[in-house]
Amino acid sequence: MKNIITRTEAVVAAALLLVLSAGALAQSEADFLDMPLEDLLHMEITSAAKKDQSIKETAASVFVITREDIHRAGVTSIPEALRLAPGVQVARIDSNKWAITTRGFNNQFVNMLLVMIDGRTVYSPTISGVYWDAQDTMLEDIERIEVVRGPGAALWGANAVNGVINIITRNAQDTEGGLLAVGGGNEQQGLVGLRYGAQLGEQAHGRLYFKYRDLDSFWSPVAGRDANDQWRSVQGGFRADGWVSGVDSWTFQGDIYRSDENQLANYWADPADPASAPYAPYYVIPLVEDAIESSGWNLLGRWNHQLAENSETSLQVYLDSNYRAEAFASQKHLTLDVDFQHHLQPLTGHDLVWGVNFRRIQDDYSGSFMASINPSGRNLNQYGIFLQDEISLSPEGLRLVLGSKFEHNEYTGVEIQPTARLLWLANDRTTYWTAVSRAVRMPSRVERNADIVFGIVPTMPPRSPLVIHAYGSDRFVSEKVLAYEFGLRYQPRDNLALDLVAYYQDYEDLETFERKTDPFGLPYLEFANKLSGDSQGLELSLDWQIMEWWRIQLGYSYFQIDTQLDQGSTLPGQKAPNGRSTPTHMGSIRSLMDICNDVSLDAWIYYNGAIDRPAFMQDIGVPAYTSLNLRLAWRPSEDLELSLVARDLLDHRHLEFVGESYLMPTEIERSLLARFQLRF
Repeated sequence: MKNIITRTEAVVAAALLLVLSAGALAQSEADFLDMPLEDLLHMEITSAAKKDQSIKETAASVFVITREDIHRAGVTSIPEALRLAPGVQVARIDSNKWAITTRGFNNQFVNMLLVMIDGRTVYSPTISGVYWDAQDTMLEDIERIEVVRGPGAALWGANAVNGVINIITRNAQDTEGGLLAVGGGNEQQGLVGLRYGAQLGEQAHGRLYFKYRDLDSFWSPVAGRDANDQWRSVQGGFRADGWVSGVDSWTFQGDIYRSDENQLANYWADPADPASAPYAPYYVIPLVEDAIESSGWNLLGRWNHQLAENSETSLQVYLDSNYRAEAFASQKHLTLDVDFQHHLQPLTGHDLVWGVNFRRIQDDYSGSFMASINPSGRNLNQYGIFLQDEISLSPEGLRLVLGSKFEHNEYTGVEIQPTARLLWLANDRTTYWTAVSRAVRMPSRVERNADIVFGIVPTMPPRSPLVIHAYGSDRFVSEKVLAYEFGLRYQPRDNLALDLVAYYQDYEDLETFERKTDPFGLPYLEFANKLSGDSQGLELSLDWQIMEWWRIQLGYSYFQIDTQLDQGSTLPGQKAPNGRSTPTHMGSIRSLMDICNDVSLDAWIYYNGAIDRPAFMQDIGVPAYTSLNLRLAWRPSEDLELSLVARDLLDHRHLEFVGESYLMPTEIERSLLARFQLRF
């Protein structure tokens, strides 16, 4: 396989020949692309308003990644699929870690993005972010991924600051029969997915799935060898859907997973431990080959009841248990979440959605010299109510949306997160919308209760080295944003659609580390909120059906972020990623071709501009890079598909992001994956 990878020029040349010949082949044997533009614009989504509505009638910055998009992109993970959405910054840290955000402020523990799988929130209360390596399912069973850029807190609550991502899987009724997907390559060394669905009596359907992944290491330029970040994961699950009568339907689903991962890291040694003497005077243990164990399970049930023609209720309950252990700490969480909502039309011209929710999180931590959480165990309760009304102001298509979420958490008390949105359906081809929204990102356990070693300063004997700690603080409050947005959706022709969004977001109380002194005069750092800033940008997506057999999709994002330390900051010269962790420009172009009835060729080029500083504790920048990806697929029969996917063809390897100080910079390597998929 390694020999194949070195012949990149031959692969690219062959692909270009296929592109040049596509026109002649397609004239005689066209296999039309699955999703006409008109159907895409009228696709119903739920994440922007907690009710079914078409993209065309949504007063928010929305992009939908369809099942066909995921399939034809040739991706093998949810993070890589999210690259398909404009405005989403997906940066791979190493083989098993990603930093993902919308509208900037990216870092290894990014915490301004709310992520859900079938309505189940998957962020970690430890960091208020997402461990993306633990979020997986059969990609073939994903119906769509709804990406809402901008604040969504008026409906979804705290942490929906810069966006909401909802990964929605298919109804079991749509997945009858069997599916086997097997692949392998130089980096994705093993990939197996197996799913089987069947009818369960007259009023229910169900499916089971199993998935296995084996990924090789990437490259560590610091060590000059493999980055020791290889990992294996196994996951299984089920979903059942049914109905009791014409007005009641239900869903019951669950997953269980285990992942064994590795990483290459520098760890601090305890100067008070005699065994640490070899690491004096800086007490750094270099290039530790550490292991990560990640496991968990979840169960979710949902009941939908139709009260009347324009009135329905939904009750959702889920349990989520997860465990994660590294050399310096372990964490365990058990979450119970109950959510009820009611959609109705109480008066003419009013479309109302309201609901209540309750969440209880039980956690347990074990630490080390490097990091600990005090207290090590805690029960956290969070509850709230939301209300949103869509008011029809005129028969010409002018609508006003007013709503807010009122949410209580045990860190900062009650948080109020309102929104006001205006939508104008100017004609069948043009939609304008604008919005003003407020959202908050509530504190995490780390920011309130952590004790983290940030550095060790050598001293002259007989004095002991100075250990610099960073402590969580009860004074750490929620980060806040006030966002202004304007959007245009325009379809000048049947085969061309454009979506343009401009925004300005004003941030307050962003995270900093402030210098303090203990009663003995020794310095330490404390989590604080001494930073403010603003961001402005553009998000553009263009979908052009050039011919029945050829579609072009273009995405572009522009970011401009400025931050300022408050006058009360004790570290006026401190460096932090803040707005410097996001490139100014990001772009993507996809070409999807049905060369003939049984052959397709897809090309995908995306560009990420340079990043000045992605990490708090490492002053390392990331150069701009361009990635070229190709997928060639052949369907010898209706139920069998063979495909070849080549990724990152322009570079032997490249850097995409840098994690915090204990992680080594890791370069992403060029890869080739052969895959077949069989339905039975």
